[in-house]
Amino acid sequence: MANVDTLEAMERTQGRFETEPNQKPPIGFVLVKLASRCNINCTYCYWFRDADVYNRPSLLTLEAEDAFCRRLEQHIGEFGLNRFLLIFHGGEPLLFPKRRFVALQEKLLGIEERTGCRIDRAVCTNAILVDQEWARLLKRYDVGVSVSIDGPPEIHDRHRVDFKGNGTIADTLRGLENLREEGIEPGLISVCNPATDPEQVLAYAVEKLGIGRFDILPPDATHADNPPPIADYFIRLFDVWYDRYASKGVRIRTLDAMIHGLVGNFSVSDTIGLGPTDTVTLMPDGALEPLDVLRIAGHGSTKTNMSVFKNAIQDVQDDPRWSEAFQASLHLCETCKSCEFLDSCGGGHVAHRWSNERRFDNPSVYCDSWKRIFEHVWRRISPTLTIEYGGPRMSTAPARE
Repeated sequence: MANVDTLEAMERTQGRFETEPNQKPPIGFVLVKLASRCNINCTYCYWFRDADVYNRPSLLTLEAEDAFCRRLEQHIGEFGLNRFLLIFHGGEPLLFPKRRFVALQEKLLGIEERTGCRIDRAVCTNAILVDQEWARLLKRYDVGVSVSIDGPPEIHDRHRVDFKGNGTIADTLRGLENLREEGIEPGLISVCNPATDPEQVLAYAVEKLGIGRFDILPPDATHADNPPPIADYFIRLFDVWYDRYASKGVRIRTLDAMIHGLVGNFSVSDTIGLGPTDTVTLMPDGALEPLDVLRIAGHGSTKTNMSVFKNAIQDVQDDPRWSEAFQASLHLCETCKSCEFLDSCGGGHVAHRWSNERRFDNPSVYCDSWKRIFEHVWRRISPTLTIEYGGPRMSTAPARE
């Protein structure tokens, strides 16, 4: 399969193992922080809310890289894995030198050859540094690409700015063009601005950029942030997508996740839906940490005593911080347990449940919004549902005229 898309790859691996509810499955996905710094200064970025990142090396050290590759090969062999996912991340991961990126890919190809395990690779980038050489390298090594674009210039450039406060959309679009010249069709990830019209984002992504599969996410926030509601935005987003774009094959992962959850299937998303949060993050100094978004909880909130220099990859599951996030994703607060949308919402993103007083023992900071959104989506899709008899079990599927 050419150019594994980041979103598709994550769907195959994130938290979807056939295990008992409290059983910790073999790690199958690592978020690799190639860089801890960034070349732009997004106003809503969760990564730099924890000042601890400035205490880490700016790039993945060679020693940490080599140790991780050894641990990865050991891990694959120990658990007999035939597939593994690495997502290269930052900061901005393409700050990583090209020559080192090539060397890393060659090491990973060697692991594939020796173990027989396919290692899917993807990168999340703002694309500003994607010149023709980067595009050729990503193509050569079959690295899927997701690009962060929040919408047309008037939306994107409000928050995705450089260190002088200037908008960055023009540079991102140059990178997108370079990717497409090499035959790479990237995924797209947008962070919503609840004060804007999502129809503009949809029209820009689909009609201007020609992208048919992407995701639109709520801003990362905790209960200390008191973020604005997202209900009106996502209700409008759903209606425009459902009425105008769904029949054209356009897919928005968060909306798909909500529909899947409402009809009784796995939501396959860490933004919304019931399921474990089992992400492992490799830091530039070799530390093994839980999901990086949990940094929005504040200084040192993801720091562990685990590293590839002294621990196996699977050992991170014994760390209190990793285990707390994992258990929080499975054991929801009382408000969530009594909610009619429990199975489809799953309490929302685990990071959005954080408060200093009760830690993760809260509903999502967007709880009221998610209830309104789910109620609206259900009203729209329920008249179209049909029941198909496929043998001993019944299944539901949305039907469109």
